[in-house]
Amino acid sequence: ATNVTYQDRIAAFGPRLTDEGLFGDLVSVEDIEPDNKKGCNKLKNLIEVKNRIVLVERGLCSFIDKVRNMQASGAIAVVVGDNDRNGLITMYATGDTSDVAIPSVFIAQSEYRAIKSAVEGSKHIEVQLVKDNLLQWPLLDVIIVVILSPTVMMIFIYVLWRIRQRQIRVRDIAPQQVVGNLATKIFFNSKRQENEPTDCSICLEEYVDEDELRILPCKHEFHIECIDNWLTTRKKFCPNCKRDICSPTEETPLLSNNEPTP
Repeated sequence: ATNVTYQDRIAAFGPRLTDEGLFGDLVSVEDIEPDNKKGCNKLKNLIEVKNRIVLVERGLCSFIDKVRNMQASGAIAVVVGDNDRNGLITMYATGDTSDVAIPSVFIAQSEYRAIKSAVEGSKHIEVQLVKDNLLQWPLLDVIIVVILSPTVMMIFIYVLWRIRQRQIRVRDIAPQQVVGNLATKIFFNSKRQENEPTDCSICLEEYVDEDELRILPCKHEFHIECIDNWLTTRKKFCPNCKRDICSPTEETPLLSNNEPTP
């Protein structure tokens, strides 16, 4: 008997190989069903693959479909061989793969041809799939991580900055409910006191009869639409005197209505 070692790569889906590895007889799907060598359909002759490791060829369908078909046929593991080029790849799958209960590995073209030739020339080949070394990352994966890490970090920092800016913005503006509870009045020029302003210091438009004005705690008056927009989107301070409209005033009750008095 001759022992030959080939390099493979475990799939990103399905169970990991244990420290003991996985032993089993290897069978090529092409030898069982020549028109199904890529393993894109469940095998009709289940006895030939039951409790065996199955060799299939890359192509025609997804990796996950191959593994699911061979699992449904009774295989205990799947070896996918590259028919196009040399080099190892990691087999990925989209969606839920929790139903995959058998491991699968990928081998390059040269290894696939050598193993396929050995299977064709022998009726019994036993293989062992050994645990992969997760520390040996492929070069492409390393490059991807190196490129994406700074990008992901920048996105993370930007998101934190946006959250912080939003918190500051919320802190600097007045709640809509507070603004809505401020006093209002209807302007009439005939009722205007001598020292009262005649225009809105925000829009600089003169007041006309029946204009609705908002009265701030500091007694400054503005058009309702002007001051409400200012307080809820820019600052919670009076544009004239910079007084915080949310701070307690002498008229603010010390106890709320639902609190018992001593």
